[in-house]
Amino acid sequence: MLKVGIIGAGRMGKAHAGNLAKLQSVKLTAVYDINPAQSAAMKENYPTMEIRNSAAELVNDPEVELIVIASPTYCHKEGILAAMATGKPIFCEKPLCRTKEDFKELTPLIKGYKNLFAIGFVRRYSAAVITMRNLIAQGKIGKPICSSVTCLFGGFKREWGDWFADYDKSGGVMLDMLAHHCDLQNLFLGKPVSVYAQAFRMPKDQEKPQDYVSATAVYEGNCICNLECSWIRAGVSDTFMTIHGEKGALKFSDSQGVTFYDIGGAESKIEIDEGVKGHLQEEISGNMYAQEMATIVDCVLNNKAPLAGADAAVEAMTFCLGMMESAETGDVVRF
Repeated sequence: MLKVGIIGAGRMGKAHAGNLAKLQSVKLTAVYDINPAQSAAMKENYPTMEIRNSAAELVNDPEVELIVIASPTYCHKEGILAAMATGKPIFCEKPLCRTKEDFKELTPLIKGYKNLFAIGFVRRYSAAVITMRNLIAQGKIGKPICSSVTCLFGGFKREWGDWFADYDKSGGVMLDMLAHHCDLQNLFLGKPVSVYAQAFRMPKDQEKPQDYVSATAVYEGNCICNLECSWIRAGVSDTFMTIHGEKGALKFSDSQGVTFYDIGGAESKIEIDEGVKGHLQEEISGNMYAQEMATIVDCVLNNKAPLAGADAAVEAMTFCLGMMESAETGDVVRF
């Protein structure tokens, strides 16, 4: 039985608690949130949890064996440092942190951590993404030559005063929402060598919080990647990602799955390989967040590496911070 404590009882803390509670090999034992009402609400739903008064108190609880950090982005460093002092396995929601200064401090620590450190790049745990990754590795499209990401959310409802709508705290779409897709581009294409971006950055002169970015990154081998992402108040909400290669293209869509296009333009649906799931993933039903938590538990119990660990956290954060610097300065950022 793996005993789990959760730092942060907001949206993602609740999601992770709900999925972890479905696993027979897990017991939820502790919760800490800066808002006592949030902690109390989580304990009411999961009576086995005890409320702790600080991140330090939670991580040092002997009844906590896996630490899940689901606090707001700008609070991640506090939880990570406290957790790492215990040497226990750590799962931290993405992104790793908010600022360059925190990133510089955390990078050597997480890369040198002797126990599990996993970052919440949940899309890596999707059977569709794993299938697409395997096809690219097998040469289905040949050498990648360009890619595009369209990640639009037309139903943004956050209001001014919410940390999520504060660029200085959340990093907006570039650091929060697009971090997933920066990670996937790194997974599929390697390492970026430069990025140029233009973005709103949650301007305060708008009546309601909105954000948008358009960016172009160049990867090793001159593979060009275009990324578009939004938090806006109306319009389409969907995600598309297409990797074009010398032998064809693969397109991923949240609503349509994975499609292959050959050089002649013929289109064929790719059957998703559900066999990529582990045994704990078969135990739990639900979306990719459920699959992620099942895999993390399996990794802790069986000493396995997570699909997204310290290297993925650092590489995606490097890309995102470069994109943000470009949007803030108007310059091309080279890595």
